[in-house]
Amino acid sequence: MKKLFIELCYQPFPMESIIAFIAIIISAGTIGILWKYKKSAEVVYLILIELFATIWALFSGLEFMADSLEMKMFWSQLSYFGIAFLPVSYFLFTAAFSQKFHIITASNVTLLSIIPFITIPVALTNEHHNLLWQSVTQNTVNFNTIMIEHGVWFWIYWSYAITLIIAGLYNLFQSIYKFTAYYKSQVSTLLIATLIPLFGNLIYITGFNPIPGMDWTPILFAFSGLAITFGIIRYRMFDLVPFARNSLIDTMTDGVIIVNSEGFIEDYNPAVNAIFKFDKPVIRNRFASVFSKHENLIKAIGTNDRTFIEVESEQYGTKSYQVQFSPVFNRNSQFSGYLIQINDITSLKETENKLKLVNKKLEAEVEERGRLIEDLDAFAHTVAHDLKNSLGSVYHLSEIIEECIEDGNIELLKEFSGHIKSSSGKAMHITHELLLLATVNHHEVENSPLEMGQIFLSAKNQVNGLIKETNAKISFPDRWPASLGYAPWVEEIWANYLSNALKYGGNPPVIHAGADASEHYVRFWIRDNGNGISPADQKKLFRKYSRLTPEKAEGYGLGLSIVKRIARKLGGYVGVESTGIQGEGACFWFELPVTHIDMRACQYNEN
Repeated sequence: MKKLFIELCYQPFPMESIIAFIAIIISAGTIGILWKYKKSAEVVYLILIELFATIWALFSGLEFMADSLEMKMFWSQLSYFGIAFLPVSYFLFTAAFSQKFHIITASNVTLLSIIPFITIPVALTNEHHNLLWQSVTQNTVNFNTIMIEHGVWFWIYWSYAITLIIAGLYNLFQSIYKFTAYYKSQVSTLLIATLIPLFGNLIYITGFNPIPGMDWTPILFAFSGLAITFGIIRYRMFDLVPFARNSLIDTMTDGVIIVNSEGFIEDYNPAVNAIFKFDKPVIRNRFASVFSKHENLIKAIGTNDRTFIEVESEQYGTKSYQVQFSPVFNRNSQFSGYLIQINDITSLKETENKLKLVNKKLEAEVEERGRLIEDLDAFAHTVAHDLKNSLGSVYHLSEIIEECIEDGNIELLKEFSGHIKSSSGKAMHITHELLLLATVNHHEVENSPLEMGQIFLSAKNQVNGLIKETNAKISFPDRWPASLGYAPWVEEIWANYLSNALKYGGNPPVIHAGADASEHYVRFWIRDNGNGISPADQKKLFRKYSRLTPEKAEGYGLGLSIVKRIARKLGGYVGVESTGIQGEGACFWFELPVTHIDMRACQYNEN
């Protein structure tokens, strides 16, 4: 070894060795650049490629420096420590880069390494069997190189190595169709880096060699390292390599679509397919044809501004999605396409709709309470004075009654008792209207089937005194159509309508009550024989404190307003029909939801 070291120290550096050592420096520099990316599997294999190329170039450079044929063969044999595993490392690198990790298993790596492990001892023991080299002679033109006639094992190994390189090229070509435009730049760089040393090996094998006997493969691997270094610097290769894209974007629940500047889909993740359920892959299809059913999405493609669109999909029930179109520009600020993100906002929309319903309900409640407060406030101003007078009358009359009792004046006592009854009734009527108004607005009731015949009779009993006083005649059916409502409130509607018909009807009042059923509602009505109501006056009805004939009416104009509130609360309507002609009277009606249509003819009773 000492003699060998001394011989190397005194040997001049031939041009071939200088080229080899330059290649070593370049390869070592490439390894240094790649080292900080070593967490990526493909980078590890790329580092191995450069390491084996460095070993190969080192022993090739020493081979060129050796004087004797024996020493040149010695260094050439040692170079197989770099040559043997280089094609395997290259194939594993391309498999990792193209995301074929199912290939990179311990058993497969072991199988791929069998021929390299055999090749090294075959190279070291070639003088005993000549399987690698059949003959070795020194170049008579260039004494720095040797001329080799290759043996059987060399061609076996060379065929194996070429097969792995071709398989690696296939992996990279597949990546061109699989990855987006960003990664295609990386793949192109790697293809160039692969073809450079392959070209050098073909020069050596075919004999079309500018320096006969010199294998350019390890030298050109250095230049392939330069190409990869260029890719790292320019494209930031391995900062975001395809595996990161697959592990991040493919596992996202949000959809991601890449569309190029010509409107073709470059890439999309599985979430997009889950949302739109494509029958077949749509990469390299026009975006407009793939999403032809979504015109709003197609229109968004035509603008260079960031756009937000909402779409619905019914693949798994109706779902809502927000689609964001973000224009993408290259390093020269030129438009390159769109990044489209699809976010599931179904839960947000459902929450939004629920909030809208709640807000609408609250607004209606606030409005209703506002009207109630307004009604109560105005009603209080209207009736406070009269209520005070009624109670004041009761109070003062009670004092006079005490004096009448002491004096024994029975006749005057009877007269004042009638006045007390009248004032108390008036106060009770005011209180009843107040309580009913508050109850209708504050209480929530559930509609149920109504016994309308019983309800009508109860309302009629409320106004029996007025019926006798006016000598009125009232007709009504024996059977009523079935409807839904809340009995106590419906009774108040009938009582109000009957009271008005008795007060404003003819002399004597002739009143007819009835009902007509339709598909969804039953209309209940009361018709009188009074003077009727003009169209102008009809517009004033069902409003607060509206009394068309104050001199005939008791109360404070809340009756029809309360009727309207009751009907609306029960899901129905109110109204009036009248020609305004004297003697033809008016027909007041209210509608309630129907339970089932009863079209049987109504049979009337008179009372």
